[in-house]
Amino acid sequence: MTGLRLKSPRRQIFLGLALLLLIVAAIGCAAGGTISTAPTSAAETSPAPTSERADPTATTAPVNSETESIIPTEVPIPTVEPTSVPLPTVVPVPTVAPVATSTPQPTATSVPTSTPVPLTNIYDIYGFTVELDQDATFATSNLNIGGWSDTAADSYQGLMTFNYNGAEIVLFWQPQDNATPQETIDLTYQLQQLGNPDLSFASLNAGDITVDGSDGRYTGFLSTNSSGGNANGGLIGAWTCADSGTQLSMTATGPDSTALQIRFDRLISGFSCATS
Repeated sequence: MTGLRLKSPRRQIFLGLALLLLIVAAIGCAAGGTISTAPTSAAETSPAPTSERADPTATTAPVNSETESIIPTEVPIPTVEPTSVPLPTVVPVPTVAPVATSTPQPTATSVPTSTPVPLTNIYDIYGFTVELDQDATFATSNLNIGGWSDTAADSYQGLMTFNYNGAEIVLFWQPQDNATPQETIDLTYQLQQLGNPDLSFASLNAGDITVDGSDGRYTGFLSTNSSGGNANGGLIGAWTCADSGTQLSMTATGPDSTALQIRFDRLISGFSCATS
């Protein structure tokens, strides 16, 4: 109630001035003229200045009827919605395809080929010479050459097989390595047994031979099947070439013992420790 007492005189003054202005306006209108009203003092007409600038966004506050004081209303703070910033668009960089370069093709060069030596009745490739009869030739003897202790034949080692007028010939050569001709014959005989496990072997006569001036040995054997049939004879000779230190072993097998002996003797007599 204290607030009402303080503000009543001021209200009365305001109401008196308003009533006076109404009276003056009525009189002027009745007289038909215009009466200029006296200017009121700035203190009476202009509202009292406030210490703070009015907020243009403020809404009219309700007045408490008991205290006649203005209750400020809470102005809601506007919420700022975050704006989504668009991500930058990645512009794909075009890839440059590599320029295909043509690979130069290798130029074919002519490789000189050695002209094969025609096979006759004489074979002298690996440091020694094997000779057949005049009516025979290595070209029709089913000749095969391979390695003995290595993959390919050379002047130190090798294996030769061929047919010679009804006799099957196997000839191999290797370094001597202090082996005697008889030891080489024994080794060759064991290889014959191991290579034909279904056959039975029997040793025959043995003796000395001479091959191109070098001493050697020979032995004979007989092979049959399990029932004692299909008999085949065999002769084994072994010798060493003194100049080259190469030791050789030759085996001849066949069903005809006479033809077998002839072919064996012909090879022994026609053999040379040197090439022709």
